Amino acid sequence: MHEPGLLRHLIAGQYTPEALRVIRRVLEEHKTHEIRPVAHGLFAASPSQARDSVTGYQNVWIRDNVMIANSFRLRGELAPAIACMQGLMQFLAKQMPRFREIIAEPSLKEDANRRPHIRFTAQDLGELPEKWTHAQNDALGLALWFRFALANSGAMPLSASDAEIFRLFPDYFAAIEYWKDKDSGAWEEGRKINNSSVGAVVGGLEEMKKCSTAGVDFEQLDELIARGRERLNETLPFESPPDRMVDSALLFLVHPLRVIEDRSIQSAILNLVQARLKAEVGIKRYAGDSYFCQDYDEWFQPDEMSGDFSERLDFRDAHLQPDCEAQWCIFDALLSIIYGQRYSEDRSRIDDFHKQIHYFNRSLAQITTDGLCPELYFLKNGRYIPNAHTPLAWTQANQALALHLMEQSVREMR
Repeated sequence: MHEPGLLRHLIAGQYTPEALRVIRRVLEEHKTHEIRPVAHGLFAASPSQARDSVTGYQNVWIRDNVMIANSFRLRGELAPAIACMQGLMQFLAKQMPRFREIIAEPSLKEDANRRPHIRFTAQDLGELPEKWTHAQNDALGLALWFRFALANSGAMPLSASDAEIFRLFPDYFAAIEYWKDKDSGAWEEGRKINNSSVGAVVGGLEEMKKCSTAGVDFEQLDELIARGRERLNETLPFESPPDRMVDSALLFLVHPLRVIEDRSIQSAILNLVQARLKAEVGIKRYAGDSYFCQDYDEWFQPDEMSGDFSERLDFRDAHLQPDCEAQWCIFDALLSIIYGQRYSEDRSRIDDFHKQIHYFNRSLAQITTDGLCPELYFLKNGRYIPNAHTPLAWTQANQALALHLMEQSVREMR
């Protein structure tokens, strides 16, 4: 069990526009969804962390920032979305030598720290000194996708300097053979071929192909996209068979990337996540996830808890008791978003609307009594409590968009 949160008395099985206005007003009073950039338009993973925090969550992740910026974009707030992308472009410009080195010598990809970095400081856009699992193709795919989504919508036309940076991406993805490259994926752990990463690259390349001013070899893009699509067609709805079958990271291929348009494959991914990873408070990243397992702060020192376990994951995993994985707060809002989008596309599918409400309610229940959106709940002395990365900007962004889409669905029902 976990303590009931701020909105427990407002959660309902059905909503009216008036009821949602009350929820929004309470959230605004508590600044629940307020996300402010640190510098260069970029967002820290958790704004509650001090600049010298041992958690590292005061830093910037490319992946999180794309998700946050896209939430702003879909809610009609273009200025912070564009500012964030501009900050990411400044950082990616500094990473061009890393792209070029691996394009010239693909074997360098085996050293994750030789790859383009995906985690950095907002203040000076500088690389962090510690060893990290920078082999994360999904983060680069997301950056590529979002930049061209902004360009193709007319929100942020492609500049010559941006085009110069992104022209390196296809050559880089070809050099590392992304469709069979072992990367650390969304959860920054042991390296394997992850469909969530392959799909993110496919999404980025397909969005790039839509842009007439990209100045790229479209024949090369077609070949690269086909390679990734072949992998996805052969192995979805699973993440990394046979190593891992069900993983919540595959949800990102449905939203925001929309790489999977086939409803049957969408439903297979959604159903597997719900069947295997849905828990009492939140949703697990994957079965057997030992990050913030039961009593996690007793087993690891503060500077170890969020550190790089990619090469000693078996040690961390050994602490996990059965069914004691952390329950994350980014996914219930994400499922509500996905079902809301599916319902908006086909109003006859009332089951999608009911699931939109169900996961919206679960997300609201995760808000703490002081109105904050946690990263996750973990089992501490037999009770689920939020970890210290509260609020998590990614959770805030997902939940803000889930509320926006719920308001839209209820409005259109009347």
